[in-house]
Amino acid sequence: MIFRFALTMLAALPIASGASAQTAGAFLQNPAFQDPAPAKCETSFDMQHCAAHELRVADARMSARYAALRARSGPAARQRLLTEQRKWLAERDRGCIARGNAYRGGTMAPVVMAQCWVEVTKARATALAKR
Repeated sequence: MIFRFALTMLAALPIASGASAQTAGAFLQNPAFQDPAPAKCETSFDMQHCAAHELRVADARMSARYAALRARSGPAARQRLLTEQRKWLAERDRGCIARGNAYRGGTMAPVVMAQCWVEVTKARATALAKR
């Protein structure tokens, strides 16, 4: 049990120490933050885990809205949408990494970054739904 906990904590270290190298996609793949989310989100580690859960939900919602918009678009519009989405994903990571880097060295840096990904992804889902 202790060994498993230690491995879980080691898996989370890149997020806490290397915010600038992190992407939302890599964050979601971290085995330390797989569902289900913790019952309480009080520690910075648990806050990251909760944010990962929220990001999975927001990303699924955004992906569904993206797919619906893509399905009702013609070939040229689909290509423009794909280019736009790729640009948005890169900007999301760049912006949220910058926001987290404002807290570099502290335990809240990865929390701020993860919560930014959630907030921005929810906003993108809303924007796609309005089109």
